[in-house]
Amino acid sequence: MPSKTEEYLALAQRTANGLTRYWESWTDYLTTASRLYKYPFADQLMIYAQRPDATACADYDIWNNRMNRYVRRGSKGIALLDESSGYPRLHYVFDVSDTGVRRNSRDPDLWQYNDDLKQPVSDALTAAYGISHERVSQQLADIAGKLVADYWDNNSEDIRAIVDGSFLMDYDSAGLEMQFKSAAAISITYTLLERCGFEPDGYFDKDSFQAIYNFSTPDTVYTLGAAVSDISREVLRTVERAVKTTIRRRNNERSQHTKN
Repeated sequence: MPSKTEEYLALAQRTANGLTRYWESWTDYLTTASRLYKYPFADQLMIYAQRPDATACADYDIWNNRMNRYVRRGSKGIALLDESSGYPRLHYVFDVSDTGVRRNSRDPDLWQYNDDLKQPVSDALTAAYGISHERVSQQLADIAGKLVADYWDNNSEDIRAIVDGSFLMDYDSAGLEMQFKSAAAISITYTLLERCGFEPDGYFDKDSFQAIYNFSTPDTVYTLGAAVSDISREVLRTVERAVKTTIRRRNNERSQHTKN
């Protein structure tokens, strides 16, 4: 009988195998990942496989001690695979929906972008990446393209080394570069638009995601997923800082105005 760890390793493998067979499966995963952008790809994959509707995850001690919330009796933890010690071990997290409140409990700080924050967010993105646009949605797409190009320049040899057995084998060097950049850029753009509330399904259709089908092995899925996760996290942290800083400043100004 397989151990619990082996069962979850198999779940990760099955989920990775099916992730890019259909564009709807990939965008479903990206929707989950957009909410959990602070996690690396391997953890996002496991959370998606077990709890695709999760919104804010943390381990038991964080909920209990830092957030002063309790994990409800009978809640099933979400198993993550921790391989930092050289062999896989299970580590469990719980979604906020698994928790209840006590006196002085804290809620997860789930920021939201809206038009009222357009200028400070756009300015922060321009300062960070040197790309501006009158529409933040297009600015995010342009930034995704730029960062993917940089990622390819820094990681192309590693990417070329994992294409065996996948549909990417059919491409020469230039074709492989184009397929990776296309799949990564569209996926990152989708993730950024989803997290910022732009409803990306209205921007894309199945033809937009043609390149992802070539990532047909677990190795290539993990490589693409890691790139999408890492770049999306970087950009969304920039947006998050701009949103929180602006709201904090405006609240302080309103408080000061009220006092006066």
